[in-house]
Amino acid sequence: MSVRRDALRSSFWLPCALAVPLAILLAFALTELDSQADVRLGLFGLADQESARAVLQTIATATISVAGLSFSVTLVALTLAAQQLSPRVLRTFRSDRIAQWTLAGFLGTFAYALIVLARLGAATGPRVPELAVGMAIVLALAAFGGFVAFIGDIVVALQASTVINRIAGDAEPAITARHPHGVGSDPEDPDGAARAVAERKRSGRARDLTAPRAGYLTHVDGAIIERASAADVLVEQRAQVGDFVVTGQVLAQVWAAGGDPEGLDGLRDAFGIEKERTLAADVRFPVRQLADVALRALSPGTNDPTTAENAMGSLADTIVRVIGQPPVGAIRVDGDEVPRLVAKPVSVDELVQLGFEQVRHAARGQPVVLERLVELIEQVDRALEEAQVQCAETARQLRLLGQEA
Repeated sequence: MSVRRDALRSSFWLPCALAVPLAILLAFALTELDSQADVRLGLFGLADQESARAVLQTIATATISVAGLSFSVTLVALTLAAQQLSPRVLRTFRSDRIAQWTLAGFLGTFAYALIVLARLGAATGPRVPELAVGMAIVLALAAFGGFVAFIGDIVVALQASTVINRIAGDAEPAITARHPHGVGSDPEDPDGAARAVAERKRSGRARDLTAPRAGYLTHVDGAIIERASAADVLVEQRAQVGDFVVTGQVLAQVWAAGGDPEGLDGLRDAFGIEKERTLAADVRFPVRQLADVALRALSPGTNDPTTAENAMGSLADTIVRVIGQPPVGAIRVDGDEVPRLVAKPVSVDELVQLGFEQVRHAARGQPVVLERLVELIEQVDRALEEAQVQCAETARQLRLLGQEA
């Protein structure tokens, strides 16, 4: 999943931006059709244009009022989720398709009724535009049907188990496309590539590639391989995808074959820095979200150990799914098998520490939760053994959990 696609998926404005223009075009088309052809549906019993005007005014008033109510309900749901679970789970609510399209449906119906109302008489002639008014009624009924589904969806969405399941589901693209997947390719001779990297570092001179602005490092564009190849340089990543970088922080170091490397601006542009963290290639983000839900559940103000256990179960499953993916090497080469990027991928040790460290501290004094954490880490350990992946952090966490108990 690309960063742009992830941003569009969690935006409220895109469905509205699609629904409103389409509704306006539909209003113009049907009023024009009504003016050219005497369409008689005979379903609504509209005697004259004043009756049609009253119907359209009622629809416009009702839809814009309920649209405001839908927006208010959404804000309340977001506030409750941030307070009870974690501010970092808000993107799961922003990505709710029912909420997005319910608001878009009401705004589109309002725009449609407004345009038909404005064209009534002048554009449609003395006849009652039954086709246009009938469509307004159909759109209003559909919008209110969507509102009923929206209320039911909000009730379900506020449940902690639903939020946890959505976070775990959203993690799948980040797991399969985790960095540096899609950036260059693995070398056919890993040992030879490692020697070539070491030789380039010994013979070349490093230049720092710094962040032009503050924000989250969301991805490293695959074009960095072509740009590095064109400049004949080696790029070694220093900041990890998902890190918050400050202005001037070193994103990477660049080694040229001789002298100072050129084309740093093009290489810098390959590092995507955004205001918000995304799931595009950042597998640490869903782990951080699930750990935050568990931490909030274990806080004295909430004291909900069951939610904490559920969140940690999904967290452990996320790590197991990462372990089950084919490994991606840090050294990335171009088409000529020349190393061009030394990436900074996330290790399983980092994920285990990120997921369990703070929760282990927060669960102190709750033996049931601590016992569950032991079980989950043992499951992760079994997955590591089956995949033949080395990870020292699980043994460390088990030892510390024994001390907490």
